[in-house]
Amino acid sequence: MSAFNLLHLVTKSQPVALRACGLPSGSCRDKKDCKVVFSQEELRKRLTPLQYHVTQEKGTESAFEGEYTHHKAQGIYKCVVCGTPLFKSETKFDSNSGWPSFYDVISPDAIAFNDDFSYGMHRIEISCSQ
Repeated sequence: MSAFNLLHLVTKSQPVALRACGLPSGSCRDKKDCKVVFSQEELRKRLTPLQYHVTQEKGTESAFEGEYTHHKAQGIYKCVVCGTPLFKSETKFDSNSGWPSFYDVISPDAIAFNDDFSYGMHRIEISCSQ
């Protein structure tokens, strides 16, 4: 059971030791070791249904239809969930895949690589490490 699922079972009136939940004790001084946690209720309120589906349910938006596929404005692409800066616009390129592609990241610690074996093929999914 993940720490998040365990926390759903605990009510405010039931104190729980942080170590029992797998959370760090004390303050987090090193952001790399302290993941940002949002409740599913908060995320459902804050994100669009598509954003929630993609970020929380391992969904995928349709190829060539995403808001940022043909986006050309200069700036920084941030995680829609936690706001972590991920990519700079000058590293974006057209991979003809139907999804935004970047050849570099702002910080290697900001992203996670996840194997995706769906649809009978092996792909690498890039997501925010938070």
